[in-house]
Amino acid sequence: MNINQFALYRVNKMTAGRKLWHLSYNEVREKNLAVRVEFYRHMMVGEMKPDETANDIWKRIRYKTEVSDVLVLNHEGEISCFYLSDDHPRRISGFISMGTTGSVLSVDTRDYMIDGYSGNWRVTDYIIIDGKQFYLLEHQEFREQAARIILDSYGKYVAETGIGGFDETAKQKIREYIHPEDKYPERMKQLQTKMELYQKYFQNGMYERSHESGTEANYDMVDGQVNNQKKGAEQIQYPVAKRPKKRTSVIKKLHEKQIAIARRSGKPVPRYLEQQMVQERSRK
Repeated sequence: MNINQFALYRVNKMTAGRKLWHLSYNEVREKNLAVRVEFYRHMMVGEMKPDETANDIWKRIRYKTEVSDVLVLNHEGEISCFYLSDDHPRRISGFISMGTTGSVLSVDTRDYMIDGYSGNWRVTDYIIIDGKQFYLLEHQEFREQAARIILDSYGKYVAETGIGGFDETAKQKIREYIHPEDKYPERMKQLQTKMELYQKYFQNGMYERSHESGTEANYDMVDGQVNNQKKGAEQIQYPVAKRPKKRTSVIKKLHEKQIAIARRSGKPVPRYLEQQMVQERSRK
């Protein structure tokens, strides 16, 4: 199920985050202050439309917000965070961290070495999609001159991307990494159907398999009931063959016609015709 929600967080003045209270985005950057979820408290949650942006939601709930609030969007499993300044929402990273057990990367990672790539790399950004955290790493020496690499929280290679960072192409590569079945939907559908047939086949007992294998059309009909059983000889009803009609001889009809014509005209019937008719009567 796709989730489209937003949440609003406000500075908790009982924490070190009190320094952030009512500071603009530029002031936070000038003072190099960290914006972390542990410095905030949850204020509200609401639904967002699939095509809504952070700016749209900010305008919709602006009367409830304060400068230094953080707006967190969950758009179909993709988490993004925005610092609410006095002009418009500014996207930030590092507000929420999944804290995955065994993670080898963090927002502060530097001098990281990637298999197959030379030099040292550092984390410049991260994104959370479907509850999993992915990091964008930049070459520490060449920076924008080299492609950027996306790794998961365990340091596993996900994809190579350009200077656009987590653009739509990069997000699509991440989703394919999380859900490889989406990359080849038809092939995965065929494999799933085949596995379902095998599972249904093996779930039935040996008797059903042996008994039905000769009567069912294919294995997806092996279900413990003989649905396509062949009929026995006693059940098969054959149509009764009709006796063919006896065909009348054409020669006989001709002879009979000749005799009839001779009698009507008063002429004597030829002897060979009388003999022929006598022979035909004797055969009956």
